Amino acid sequence: MLLIGDYGLSEEQSKTQMALWAMMAAPLYMSNDLRNIRQWQKDILLNQEVIAVNQDPMGKAGVRVWQQDKKHYEYWTRPLADGSYAVVMYRRDAGGLPRKYTATFEQLKIEAGSAHVRDLFLHRDLGVMKGGITAVLNPSGSCRMFKVTVMK
Repeated sequence: MLLIGDYGLSEEQSKTQMALWAMMAAPLYMSNDLRNIRQWQKDILLNQEVIAVNQDPMGKAGVRVWQQDKKHYEYWTRPLADGSYAVVMYRRDAGGLPRKYTATFEQLKIEAGSAHVRDLFLHRDLGVMKGGITAVLNPSGSCRMFKVTVMK
């Protein structure tokens, strides 16, 4: 059950919850009333790009493909029916400042030298990336979610 709109989750934590829900190919249950939540919470819950990942016709759930030794951050990958992948870079630790992380395609279990990358929460094409994805993640349960299309 998604808690977005309830229980004081931050915007970053709400995005993480929505992203991991989408990766699991799970049914959507919400513990709130959409008429009584903030606009940023509605924007997360109604994000068509993230919902499309959840509803992908392949129906295969994503998996955690890499985890840092101290379990402070991890990467998730989900294959999609069109041959692309959904990717979540998730930072779990509560301390510190925003930090840059790089997830190699090898860590993500994506066979590619380069790929087109789109940020699903920013609704922005990030262009072609070689070797992996680099992104800044805030502390305290934040994530970045991408659609990755391998260049042929």
